[in-house]
Amino acid sequence: MCYKKIAFAILCMLAGTAARPQIVLKQQRELFADNYLVDKMAGVENRLGVPVAAETAIKFDAGWEGVFSGAYVSVTHDGSLYRMYYRGVGETEDIKKQVTCCAESRDGVHWQKPAYRQFKINGSLENNVVLLGDRLQASHNFSVIYDQNPAAAPGERYKAVGGVASSKRRSMRGLYRYVSADGIHWKIKDSIPLFPDGYGMDSQNVLAWLPSEQQYAIYLRVWTGDHPGDSTLLKGVRTIARSVSEDFIHWSEPQRMQFDNGIIEDLYTNATQPYFRAPQLLVSLPFRFSPHAVALTESEMNENGIARSMRKGISDAVLLTSRGGNNYSRPFMESFIRPGLDVHNWAARSNIPALGVVPTGQNEMSVYVTRAYGTKECHIQRMTLRTDGFASLHAGYKEGYVLTRPLQLDGNKFLLNYSTSSVGYVKVVFLDESLREIAGFSERDAKKMTGDRIDQEISWGSASLGELKGKTIRIKFIIRDADIYSFALF
Repeated sequence: MCYKKIAFAILCMLAGTAARPQIVLKQQRELFADNYLVDKMAGVENRLGVPVAAETAIKFDAGWEGVFSGAYVSVTHDGSLYRMYYRGVGETEDIKKQVTCCAESRDGVHWQKPAYRQFKINGSLENNVVLLGDRLQASHNFSVIYDQNPAAAPGERYKAVGGVASSKRRSMRGLYRYVSADGIHWKIKDSIPLFPDGYGMDSQNVLAWLPSEQQYAIYLRVWTGDHPGDSTLLKGVRTIARSVSEDFIHWSEPQRMQFDNGIIEDLYTNATQPYFRAPQLLVSLPFRFSPHAVALTESEMNENGIARSMRKGISDAVLLTSRGGNNYSRPFMESFIRPGLDVHNWAARSNIPALGVVPTGQNEMSVYVTRAYGTKECHIQRMTLRTDGFASLHAGYKEGYVLTRPLQLDGNKFLLNYSTSSVGYVKVVFLDESLREIAGFSERDAKKMTGDRIDQEISWGSASLGELKGKTIRIKFIIRDADIYSFALF
């Protein structure tokens, strides 16, 4: 090998894996909930965000709700109105089956249960039921989205899926699609079910519109021992599969999702959706189930009114992300949402995150969690996170740095979401392909950013970000006693 080739090989090793495809960032935000952009770190760690408990959003105190309400919740936001869809399992003189209920909010904080006057319950139309249960079992796990597809028909702006395939009665097996113009009045899209054989689907199966792939996806609950043609389902470990469609009509055969660390745990639900500030990133909040674990004594279960069927098993929530396709990234194995101090949350199926993370303030986003499931205290709790705050790049008192993969930046503004201590700081430096600092964007040119901001514009003296358009660069984040949550180009 000639000396030039040897020198080039050494340079490639120093600069990272040159064979990896180059990433172009154009008018978009990137979170550090995964390591998609990260090439090297020194003195910096990935730190998982910690959701903060807020108020009770919904109490299941109506006659058509009950202690098993709220297992599979969907939260939508159309830009002005929030809606929360959940299962009602109360027994009344009119309804012995499950129903789908809806609550509304203008701010995602204060919720009410409107009387939609569609169905008579206990002789009255004054209730918030939007779908009655029937032999299709769609209300068991009705999962709703507000469709962001620009091509969606006005009469199908709200879409949903519901149904199971674990029933022994073949006429009741499969996943059904529903559509609505207003999110209140629903009709079935097609009476022919999806995936009637080979997939358990015995919890929430979630629908999503994926802007980065320009198609719909359904993230199904399946089991590792299930396969098409097998009539005996629910074998092995609970996991996730994905089916896709360009038109909401024709769907691919589901394929099992893969995990980058190869670890399989019982994931009861998945709540996979595009993140509202960075839709190329899918955020998933699975309800992780330990089916044989018990945390309470029999006496404690009796004292707290925990249903008999909820006494074996405990659960929490974890964080996954995806960049599309059949792959999940899981940099954190630890819990994202713990059961906490309330004894009622240590029953088998509490702590279930709803489908849908939504903005609820200028600096805040919210996730909704079913608590105290299977008890008379069953309710939905709102939990808050800093905007973009699923995870961060964190450095302690000693300075560290993060180096990105090769990038091309197409934008005129660089915004940073960060938090520091009084002595901490963040600096943003640009390097060329040879890892040399770029004039005007060097460490000497970079300002020490101290403070706590969601979208702080970064500048480098007289240098303009537009000067870098079309060039391959690396970003070097220098961090001390601080966290970086995201950055954006606009």
